[in-house]
Order: sequence, then structure tokens, then C-alpha cells
Amino acid sequence: MNIVKYRISILLILFISFSFCIVSCKKDYTDDSFPRNVDVYLRYLAEGNQFSGMCKVTFADTLAIGEPDTANYAITINNKDLKQVIVGNGIKNYTFQTKTPFAHKFEIKMKEPNGDILSKSTKMYSIDSILVNPVVSMSKGMDIQYFGQELSANESIILMLITSDDKSTSTTIQGPASSNTIHLKAEDLQLLPKGMATLYLIRTFNDEEVNGKMHFVIRNEYFSQSKSINLVP
Repeated sequence: MNIVKYRISILLILFISFSFCIVSCKKDYTDDSFPRNVDVYLRYLAEGNQFSGMCKVTFADTLAIGEPDTANYAITINNKDLKQVIVGNGIKNYTFQTKTPFAHKFEIKMKEPNGDILSKSTKMYSIDSILVNPVVSMSKGMDIQYFGQELSANESIILMLITSDDKSTSTTIQGPASSNTIHLKAEDLQLLPKGMATLYLIRTFNDEEVNGKMHFVIRNEYFSQSKSINLVP
């Protein structure tokens, strides 16, 4: 199991798209009349039922893009409290990680400094199962089938293949898509050594909404159970 956890950690490094980049800019923090940017990243790992969430709140007006907010927020996702973490140069992030059964819908609630509670609903779609030949000819490419709800316009599925010596290749299907088949070309497989490899699917959902003074930008990622395959010439 250790090698599976190690490979999952590689996936997280490769695919965590949640950005905490900050553009330096001076601003009078007593001015509280402009909207804020709320970046939310939700991730679910089917192996181990691991669910984690991160959130960052920044000013979002044209004079202070990327400026960290100095206010404190009580933030929950499906009634789970996010812990405030202060990283380098005083930037505040909110984060948590827990083992929990998969949930299709998520309710994000933010208690603002003035006591108002703002809610934002979002969702995450699962991958029910994966069908793939356990022996794959590297000269022919490979097809896999996944089962679950069809991809919508703001979703994608990323196929990631990692070998035992941690070499990898990937391909992405962007929604909307009615087909549940993903093809990995032979030329992509030729970059890998023969032998055992582990296959993952990552289903992403991007959401965006302006709610009051808050501009929500949300990225949800569902990591499937892994599949072991044998790459042969």
C-alpha cells in the first residue's frame, strides 16, 4: 500500500491546480466596499475515502487583484470546519482533510466579519467503475471505459498512467462528452518501460459564481480507484 500512497502523492503534486499566487499591491484595508475573490479546491480520493478542502479569500477589485484579505472568516464545507492556516508573508488559507463517505453535493458557508452567512452550493461527480484489459500492447495503444454520469461542459476526465519506476503519461477528455471510452495512443505508451503500471482517472468539475460581494471560483477533483495493468511490447 505504501507504493500506492506514494503514487497518489505524485498525482496530487501533478494535478493540484489550486493556485495561491499573490500579486503584490498596496491597499487601504479599511475600504471594505469592493468584492472578494474566493478560491475553493475540493478533492476526493476513492482509495481510503480521503476528502480534503482548501480555500483562499483575496480582494478582487481592479486596484488590488491578488491582495490577501485581512479579515477572519468562519468557513465550513458540508458542516466541516476549515482550519485557518497563515502561510508565508501573512497570507491566510483555510484547509481541512478527513476520511468521509463520498458526497455528490457540497455546501460552502462563510460567516463574514459582520456576522452575515453566505452560502454557495457546488457538486462533484464520481467515477463508478473502470473497465480495462489487464494486459496492454504498447504498440497498439489502449482503450478504457469508465462508468458514471456523462461529462458536462464544465467537466473533464484525466487519464494518468504511472509505471513502477514512476514514469508517467496522460491524456484528457474535455466535456461535454457522451462516450465513456478513453483512448491512449500507442506513441504515448512508447515513452514508458514495459511491465506493471497503475492507472488512475481524475474527474474534474469547474464552478464559478458571483454571490453578493464574493466571487467564487471552485475546482473539484475526484480521484478514482486505481487499476493495475501489464504493459507488453
